[in-house]
Amino acid sequence: MEKTTAAERARSQPEELAAPPAWTAAQPQLAARTSLSVLLVAGHQPPQLTVVNDNSICQTFQSSPTHAHLCDPYCGEAFKRAQTAGTVTHYRCHAGLHCFTMPVDLGTGQPLAVIGGRAFLAAADYRALLDRFRVGDLRLLNAPEVFHNIILAARTDLDDLAARVSSLAAESRAQSATQTETEQFDLLPDDDATNGTAERAAATLFPPQAKLRDAAHMAVRALCDSQQLKSVALLLRTEHGFTTLHVTGKFRPGALNLDLNQAAGKAQKQTGGEQLSSLLAGQVLVIGGAQVELFPLVVNDEVKAAVLIGDVPLAADKRAAVAGFCRKIAMPLEVLRLREELEQRMRAAYHLQAFIEQISKAEPGDPYQTILRHCVELLHSERGSLMLFDETANELQVKAAVGPRAQFAQEARVHLTESVAGTVWREGRPLVVRDLTTTGHHPAPAERKYKSNSFICYPIQLGGRKVGVLNMTDKTGDGIYDELDLSLLDLLVPQMALALDRAEWHQKATQFQLLSITDALTGLVNRRYLEERLSEELERSKRHRFAMSFLMIDIDNFKDYNDRHGHPAGDLALEMTAQCLKSALRSADVAARYGGEEFSVLLPQTSISEAHVIAERIRRRVERTQYPHGKSQPLGAVTISIGISSFAPKLDTPAQIIAAADHALYVAKSHGKNRVEANAQPTSAEQHPDA
Repeated sequence: MEKTTAAERARSQPEELAAPPAWTAAQPQLAARTSLSVLLVAGHQPPQLTVVNDNSICQTFQSSPTHAHLCDPYCGEAFKRAQTAGTVTHYRCHAGLHCFTMPVDLGTGQPLAVIGGRAFLAAADYRALLDRFRVGDLRLLNAPEVFHNIILAARTDLDDLAARVSSLAAESRAQSATQTETEQFDLLPDDDATNGTAERAAATLFPPQAKLRDAAHMAVRALCDSQQLKSVALLLRTEHGFTTLHVTGKFRPGALNLDLNQAAGKAQKQTGGEQLSSLLAGQVLVIGGAQVELFPLVVNDEVKAAVLIGDVPLAADKRAAVAGFCRKIAMPLEVLRLREELEQRMRAAYHLQAFIEQISKAEPGDPYQTILRHCVELLHSERGSLMLFDETANELQVKAAVGPRAQFAQEARVHLTESVAGTVWREGRPLVVRDLTTTGHHPAPAERKYKSNSFICYPIQLGGRKVGVLNMTDKTGDGIYDELDLSLLDLLVPQMALALDRAEWHQKATQFQLLSITDALTGLVNRRYLEERLSEELERSKRHRFAMSFLMIDIDNFKDYNDRHGHPAGDLALEMTAQCLKSALRSADVAARYGGEEFSVLLPQTSISEAHVIAERIRRRVERTQYPHGKSQPLGAVTISIGISSFAPKLDTPAQIIAAADHALYVAKSHGKNRVEANAQPTSAEQHPDA
């Protein structure tokens, strides 16, 4: 695609054209009322005549000399598209943002167009873009300012903005001759004047950079003040259930351990959108023997949070006001939640990369402490311990500890039937305790001198094998662990298990049954271990929407090489090829001898385009390596062919991933060998050509 420069874009705008004063005065009000981006353009965008509340992601793309062209087919051509269509046209850009464009006549005599929206309509689109910035093709653009103004909305919000623009344009034309720069239009619809106090308070409740828990505190306080309520709880829905954000009155954080996922999920199957909100609003529940009323916070047909009211029964007008308040705060809270999710993912990615690098170069005895230190930093904990399972003694052994009395905890042993950690290890399910005094667990011994009654205990597993347990307590600032912390560990622990696996492999080959997983000739892991890792990585990719790729590699014409020069020469060629793989790969990649002259490589969090770059690097490394009898080969050197497959919705099992890479390898062989091919689908009748 031809890329346009900033100067060329600027020349596409008519000279000496400015936005009418009436529009300039009203546009900020328009954007504020709808919480969407509003741009006025007269040609290719950027530049624009005026822009208010621009999405920071769009600003990042359009200011980048290397990525601005990605926007050209979308917002870049929006003016032309509006003039051609002559009406409102909706589109979704490469970043997953939804926009509309429409022609407007503001009485200037010049053709103009408005671009509106620049909003995510689905959290899945937002997360997909996060992963591109974090580990994909947009990594070079990743910076905190990229996400300082993220806009989420519903399709009806875009339709409402388009209607407001049309109304404003008509009024602008009528008043263009007399409108002054200081006058403003009233853009509120008539029915806004009748909104309840709680609803109006929610519209401007949260500062732009508020933290989620601070916003929850503000929301609960505003609801209590406006409706004279005493007992209110605001709960956030997470993957593990509902977690308390803020409570007041008779509610207590440690006592609210609700799981409304099943009820909400059942309701969603029966209804959608506003029907779901109406179905659940005011529903009476019994918690701890007391009645409460439930009000869901729904965003795009999905329950994202819930408000519980303990002041029951509510009068009809008060119930309606609370329901309206929840509708108003649902989207702002979801935006804050997604922003904090981004921060968590970024922090998790940093810790993942940091301790993978540390493990790769750590001396024996260091890995456990390195892993634990990163976990403690990630969860803002003052104390923590890492326990590994000792199969011979059938107990957990503390391998690393951080915090007070850490020296006494080192090398301690815990029986599986005598502790919370043992229970978590046996059951394989994490445990989050907000307040130990409200549970049935025994209090910790006084000599341990814990500062907090809140802790988190997480099992570490690898391929169905129980490896150990991670314990975190004494959160900084007397904080309470909750499902948000659990979500962070969901991201971190699978990689921690792999790091522990590698550490134990280097420290003690017999531990965790690792003695049998390596190929004696090449030193690479074998096929059985690789397939186990592939299954684990696929599950992680599905759960967290990570990219993942897989390489199948075959030495070209190896049978002839082996027959002509003897098995010792063939073995040496296999060893040299394995060394080429090791030197060309990253620390998190897993190379294996798949069998015979075939190798395979698992590439976690790697897109197919990135995998192609890595595969080409490996191919060139082998081709340029001086093998003892390389010049006698048909291509004048020892070469390899590589097939690539990548995780996708229709390619999501180990067998499918391997088969796709294997068929891509077949294609590479068929097209002359010494090449890389990607993601072809095999048929049962096709076989590999003779290597």
